[in-house]
Amino acid sequence: MELKYPLTHYVYRRFSVPIAKLLIPTGISPSTITLISTFIGFLAAYMIATGEAIYGVVLLFISQILDCADGDLARLSGRVTKKGAYLDRVLDRFVDGALIIALIALNPAYWFVGTLAIAGTFLVSVTRIMAEAVGAECQVGIATRDFRILAIVVGVLLGQIYYLLVFLSALGFITVFHRMMYSMKQM
Repeated sequence: MELKYPLTHYVYRRFSVPIAKLLIPTGISPSTITLISTFIGFLAAYMIATGEAIYGVVLLFISQILDCADGDLARLSGRVTKKGAYLDRVLDRFVDGALIIALIALNPAYWFVGTLAIAGTFLVSVTRIMAEAVGAECQVGIATRDFRILAIVVGVLLGQIYYLLVFLSALGFITVFHRMMYSMKQM
């Protein structure tokens, strides 16, 4: 877990679990935290798109901590639901897309490589979901959401947007083909 999800394990969970524990007595629903996390993720994307890298990265970290806190709150309060898990996963893809669109907005000439990055990012999730839908286990590949967020943070802070988009594209498609081959072997 530590290698595939370094930010979640070493950073987010250190904050998300205590936040979830504080939220239990309030009665706030995990889905409300999911919506707040998504809104802050969109705000992070907006700040990145407008060139406010530091603010965007800080908001992105807050969004990701809350994205963990919703699940922690659900588990700790005994309110885990399929509906909540579904909402969380779908809204995560919206934030993923918004972040890459924000990177493209910094230089619209990067639209093609940005489109590949979006496709690769979404297909990483889709290949896992499709494999699991037919009974295959598919938790392989390096381009986990954690790793992609880490790459975005580093790339944005270094101002290397084009190379970041190329990296996200390559990483996404490598993971997609790895997952496809891994899953097909199980079938």
